[in-house]
Amino acid sequence: MSIRVNIQRVDFYMRNVMTRFPFRYGTADLTSVPILHTKIKANVDGNLAEGFSADILPPKWFDKDPKKTYRDNVNDLILSAEIAADEFCKASLIERTPFSLWLRSYNNAITNCRSRGLNSLTASHGCSLMERALIDSIGKALSKSYFQLLSEDLLDIQLGVLHPQLEGLKFNEFLPTSPLQSIEIRHTVGLSDPLRSENVFESERVNDGLPETLEDYIQQQDLSNFKVKVCGDLFADLKRLGEFSELVSEVDYSLSLDGNEQFTRMAEFLEFVKQIKSELPSLWDRISYIEQPLDRRVALNDDFGSDIKLISEQKPLLIDESDDSFDSFVRAIALGYVGISSKACKGLIKGIANAALVRIQVSDRYFLTGEDLMNLPIVPLHQDLVHLAALGVNNIERNGHHYVRGLDHLSIPERQECLRDNADLYSDRGDIIGLKVESGIICVSSLQRPGLGVGDNVDLQSMMSLSDWDFDTL
Repeated sequence: MSIRVNIQRVDFYMRNVMTRFPFRYGTADLTSVPILHTKIKANVDGNLAEGFSADILPPKWFDKDPKKTYRDNVNDLILSAEIAADEFCKASLIERTPFSLWLRSYNNAITNCRSRGLNSLTASHGCSLMERALIDSIGKALSKSYFQLLSEDLLDIQLGVLHPQLEGLKFNEFLPTSPLQSIEIRHTVGLSDPLRSENVFESERVNDGLPETLEDYIQQQDLSNFKVKVCGDLFADLKRLGEFSELVSEVDYSLSLDGNEQFTRMAEFLEFVKQIKSELPSLWDRISYIEQPLDRRVALNDDFGSDIKLISEQKPLLIDESDDSFDSFVRAIALGYVGISSKACKGLIKGIANAALVRIQVSDRYFLTGEDLMNLPIVPLHQDLVHLAALGVNNIERNGHHYVRGLDHLSIPERQECLRDNADLYSDRGDIIGLKVESGIICVSSLQRPGLGVGDNVDLQSMMSLSDWDFDTL
């Protein structure tokens, strides 16, 4: 018998976080950011349970309209969350299966958000928060982990409703037999991240006990897998990538390149590819794939299909920001893209469906990756890791531990509980509790608990209610 659920209450909370140094990506310089937490109370087959979700609300990722300020971006994301909460609660007036509740709420929320002027990626984010909180509550009510919810089909996810070509596909046909216990991380190299110690003036050092340069990270964490941001300026990118190549020349490394939509014309990107191949051939050979080089306004343009296919045959092309609807990956595949990112902020069910779409392709060239939205402990990081472990994605970008100092943004009880409940994931160095990275690997087995890996270790009392929070507190 299918599970019946309804949502009885939704509350939002905010927590502000400062970065160790600016995180430069695309056109953004991130130095402080709020984390929006969602808490729901749900009735799951007569059992009441609380569920959580959370994400940072960053500038210039969901919406890169140059006319919009950081404040505008945050306000839009808050509006998306509030609309989604309202639609999920209205749909809950009738008890439904998890999937039917989600589907009705998602469709109505997207329509409502679009009517309020929000773009598709922003509109979907509120639904992703509600989706994760709902799944977390179901897992807790049933004492089931996320992997168990999927493998036992307890969420009643109907893949054929999302994509007719997936009709009849079973979860055991594309999910691993068990969730991953450890995952290799891809270290983010932001646009302004210092590469060598000699690049950092003494007056600019953070001196907070953590690595500050890429050189430090390689030495201390034995890293060999990287994600390097590019800015779309050919001269600057060639110089930066050349310096990176020199630094890692003695490491058996691989990397992905992330354009963050910085190429607005195909001709610019074609020249970029040509120059990297000719000027930095050793680095070119190490590139695993190129992520979202083209602006979303042109990335899925039918006129670019031949060029996209041509490049993808040399280096796989992946969409990220262009993944703003359920048909995004299908459209991308038709144009010649072969990869798509999984990010919890874009939705877990969408990520599951995309993993299934990868499975049914005739070629093994198609793939799903794990990319980061500066997911921080507890909630964003744990939920994203649990999702990726369930899908079997064993190489993922992580950067929250790089740009934010350990668990300093959490309350003392949260830090202690993280260390107690997730001793494989975190380490205590005396002056700091932070992510444990050894030989480029993190262990995630302790996250296999009822719900979405969070447990009940969320200290809402240390946060501000959304109604009391103001952007000027950042």
